[in-house]
Amino acid sequence: MNNFKLPLLLALSLGTGNASADALGLYVGGGSWNHDANGTFGTLGDDVINVESDLSYSEESDIYYYAAFEHFIPLLPNLRIEGATLGHTGTATNLDFNGVTVTGDSSIDLDTTDAILYWRLLDNWVNFDFGLNIRKLDGEFTIDTETVSVSETVPMLYLAAQFDLPFSGFSVGADINTISLSDVTYQDVRLRAIYEMGIIGFEAGYKTTTLELDDVSNVDADLEFKGIMIGAFLHF
Repeated sequence: MNNFKLPLLLALSLGTGNASADALGLYVGGGSWNHDANGTFGTLGDDVINVESDLSYSEESDIYYYAAFEHFIPLLPNLRIEGATLGHTGTATNLDFNGVTVTGDSSIDLDTTDAILYWRLLDNWVNFDFGLNIRKLDGEFTIDTETVSVSETVPMLYLAAQFDLPFSGFSVGADINTISLSDVTYQDVRLRAIYEMGIIGFEAGYKTTTLELDDVSNVDADLEFKGIMIGAFLHF
């Protein structure tokens, strides 16, 4: 947790209008993420299971949604709430999982809810946000009749940047949520192109999620999910 102290104090110390948006704003949006899976998972003492070669996981599509409220009050952070689902399915044959040998359907389900408190350090044609994300992760690893559940709440560093192309409605941006602890390493990276027309906006880009678990609820995992995302939003 000490890694967060210095940048957080820096954000709080700014204490000027630059630390928040110039005006009130509300964003509501969502979209779809098409993702491939690669990597491994397993339970302690059992097989290390490769999601491609052992389970035949292939491309899947899931949803994301969010709402963000921005304001001009110094020191008080802006707020973004975001949720996402992530799932893959396949089949397994004679694998050791959760202490037994299993054959049958397999699935991974990882649902996340984010509460992001962030400060806008730059707010003109270049926007730069810095903050803290409290992420709730609910996951299930299932093979045949065996299911192992993971439920964790982790703090993540949040950084976002957006570059507006003047008078065009177009912008490009990126954001990252990341944390590295003794038993959890977790990172989301998104690259996006955005077009706004009045209160309506559209976004398309590429997202990568990596998750490493070291004996979390009896699960070891080293997984990566990546693919194209597309969505729309309203900006009031």
